[in-house]
Amino acid sequence: MGVIRNQARRLLAAPFLLDGLASLRDPAPRAKELEPTVHRLSARYTWLPDDPELVVRVQGAASVLGATLLIAGKANRSACVLLAAQSVPTLLADLRAARGGDPQERSRLRATAVKDLSLLGALVLAATEPKKRPSPLRRETEHAVDRARRGSARVRAKAERQARALAARSR
Repeated sequence: MGVIRNQARRLLAAPFLLDGLASLRDPAPRAKELEPTVHRLSARYTWLPDDPELVVRVQGAASVLGATLLIAGKANRSACVLLAAQSVPTLLADLRAARGGDPQERSRLRATAVKDLSLLGALVLAATEPKKRPSPLRRETEHAVDRARRGSARVRAKAERQARALAARSR
């Protein structure tokens, strides 16, 4: 099951990597789509820049970073959280744009929004999946080490009691 999950995470990273690279190469089309959303969010949150092109570049860099971490299998949960957080502005813009326009364009934008929602759901699933249980050999080894540590503490305490008893007798 671990091999399948690792490969599924890599497949999940592919669209984010491609979209991130496209955003870094040419941010203008995406910036035009995100402009109303960025202006609305930057008015509400003062720490967010009001430049849509800068937001798109940062979003693209975050997408490439998160996808690279997922593909490499490093910090999977953090990578999923990063990718989920960076996909929210695009998702909001797609949902807003799907409300108006001609029916054909609305249908295309709705399909894109559904795809983005499903990717967000997959990221949430990947980020919240439980950790793999340790193998029986590892559990037995950890228990043996713990028993040895507790045993050495008992031996040490016994030796200290005997030393105190000898010191009390010699007085």
